[in-house]
Amino acid sequence: MRLKVVLLVLFLIPLLWGLVSLLRAGSAYGAYCPGLLLGEDGESHPDPMRRGDRCELSYDTGTGRSIGTSTYEQVTFGRELKRRSLYQQGTLFTLYGTVGMGIVVVTTRRRRLAG
Repeated sequence: MRLKVVLLVLFLIPLLWGLVSLLRAGSAYGAYCPGLLLGEDGESHPDPMRRGDRCELSYDTGTGRSIGTSTYEQVTFGRELKRRSLYQQGTLFTLYGTVGMGIVVVTTRRRRLAG
C-alpha cells in the first residue's frame, strides 16, 4: 500500500506540471517587450506591442544602450514558438502522469484481488 502511494505521488508530479504548462500556454497571448518598448515615433510606450513598435532588449538606463532590438513580428514569432513548446510539453507530461497513475492503480488492484 505504501509503495502504491509513493508511485502515485511520483506520477502526480508530472501530471500537475503538465497541467500548469497547458495553462501557461493558454494564457500566452499578446506581444510583450522584455525591455524598453519604443513606438513608431521613437518614444517609450507601455505594453502590449503593436505593429511598427520595436523592443530594445536588456536596456540599460545608465548607459542608454541595449544588446539588441526586436520588431513586433519577431516578438510575436518568439511568443508563438514558446506557446507551441508549452502545449507540447504540457500534453506529454499530462499523458505520462495519467498513464503512469492508471498503470499503478490497475497493477495494484490485480495484485490485491489475486492475493
